[in-house]
Amino acid sequence: MTSAPATPHIPLPNTGETPAMATEPSDRTIVLHLLRGAVPERADEISSLWSQYGHGVEVAPSAKGVTMNADDKRIQFDTKTIDFFWLLGFSAWRAIEVYSPALVVATWTGMPLDQALKIDAERGQYEFDYKQRISTAQSLIAAEQTAQISWPTDIPQPTADRDSLGDVQHKTMFDLVALALAFALLHEFRHVMYCADESAPSTLPEEEIGCDNWAREYMTSGLAAYAKEHGLNYAQVQQKRAMGIALAAVIIHAMTPTHAHWGNRQYPPIAERLTAMISGYNLPAGSPFWPFTACLLIALMRQENRPLGIVAHSNQEMVEMLLDRLR
Repeated sequence: MTSAPATPHIPLPNTGETPAMATEPSDRTIVLHLLRGAVPERADEISSLWSQYGHGVEVAPSAKGVTMNADDKRIQFDTKTIDFFWLLGFSAWRAIEVYSPALVVATWTGMPLDQALKIDAERGQYEFDYKQRISTAQSLIAAEQTAQISWPTDIPQPTADRDSLGDVQHKTMFDLVALALAFALLHEFRHVMYCADESAPSTLPEEEIGCDNWAREYMTSGLAAYAKEHGLNYAQVQQKRAMGIALAAVIIHAMTPTHAHWGNRQYPPIAERLTAMISGYNLPAGSPFWPFTACLLIALMRQENRPLGIVAHSNQEMVEMLLDRLR
């Protein structure tokens, strides 16, 4: 995939465990740099909005659960939640090797997906290992500190130094995790704007969908002019952003308690959020976005033991049908 001139970086705020050097940027500046790198065509605009709203960025002590929220005065998260984005993102990437063989068979032959999965003789061990990885990532939510879980030996520790990752796939995942995290932080920034402007929708579920839609639009509109200016392939830039947002959708799904998946007074149904984030991209049929996203969604469905008697003749059709089945 074509890389943008500016590379998004995972923010690793000072946790208080070691003294911050006088020359280190503030947590607020670190997050701003992440957003500018993730959406470089709107770097000046996001800096202007950052200044206009004057909100803080608060790194809370790590605790059980997930910490990522906002009000009119600040965006708050903890470093454990950032670690969760990294660990689940790198783990979810393995869904491709687990489910792509059956996906290829199903879309090429018109065989129902559940049958294609059954005839994939090698899937069993790969899927077992995959579920173990996802379980490890999920255990991080219940832990108080990242150090309390057993970090997989083949997943690098979170770092802001992309070049330190020698593996090409790890660098690709670095970019996608950074984009997913940027999406989540833009979502929270929209909450800041709603609160400060007193313009929030009438219900909290509507506000959540509004924040998702705004973050997606912010990351994907204006790409054509940006790609042309930098001599990049528009479809490749768009697909990379879309893949990062699809990964964000999977991470948000994992962060949402099971009892809230069908919606409540605070959150819309999780399937509605996934659809808002994933559906409707005008990408070529051969774009890697479609098989990547299909494999992520198949993994979600398998984790929830959902029926997969789906007949689809393309990866795009498979994504659309999987989203429909999640409802």
